[in-house]
Amino acid sequence: MRSVIAVIVATIAISFSDWLFFGVIFHDRYMRTPDVWRPMPESRKIAGSMVMALIGTAAFVLLARTIGVVDFRGALVVAALVWAAASLPQTVTNTIYVKYSSELAYTHAIGWLARLLIAAVAYVLIVG
Repeated sequence: MRSVIAVIVATIAISFSDWLFFGVIFHDRYMRTPDVWRPMPESRKIAGSMVMALIGTAAFVLLARTIGVVDFRGALVVAALVWAAASLPQTVTNTIYVKYSSELAYTHAIGWLARLLIAAVAYVLIVG
């Protein structure tokens, strides 16, 4: 049950970090390349992002439990490694191929790191 609570709490916190890193910072840069963004309601995009945050956080909690993480240091190391192995390369690769502002690559990379750090902190505080 504690794992479920950690996932829910982290997902709620992630919604705020996403708002900051994926919405507020460099917001005007998104409109420089309007042709690369899908024309769908913003609420649908946000809902999809939150589903992915939920899945990602659940996967992080399961990974941390599986490998026996019990403290902040271990959780932060796992978060950094997952970011370096998956989120950062994907973000940089997207930036290479998709013609949007390079500033967005920075905020997206930091935003993904924030997601993982939030999951790590929630895991240790609630599960650990």
